[in-house]
Amino acid sequence: MAMIAMALPILPGKKEEWQKFLNEGFNGPGRAETVRVRDEVGVHERSFLQETPGGDFVIITLEGRDPLASWAKMMESMPEEMKQKAAEFHGMDLKAPPPPMPKLVFDSWE
Repeated sequence: MAMIAMALPILPGKKEEWQKFLNEGFNGPGRAETVRVRDEVGVHERSFLQETPGGDFVIITLEGRDPLASWAKMMESMPEEMKQKAAEFHGMDLKAPPPPMPKLVFDSWE
């Protein structure tokens, strides 16, 4: 099984609102739909909150047969509301070409 990880900034002043959105949409009433979408594209997602003196980040891991393709499918089918939230919380412009994906630089199992 392959894995990718990425860190997305949580823009200044947006952490509480981001956490509320996460609790409602990913860990609360919207959890079943969130899990269904990931299952449909063949990926297991984990998200971590990383708080640093330089700002807060969400670290996302995606595991599956082809996590890059799964990520692309999720981005293509993302509802407009989610695209707006990604821009609001992370500064992402999902209409622009994606930035380069993170590169694996160390793996203790290999």
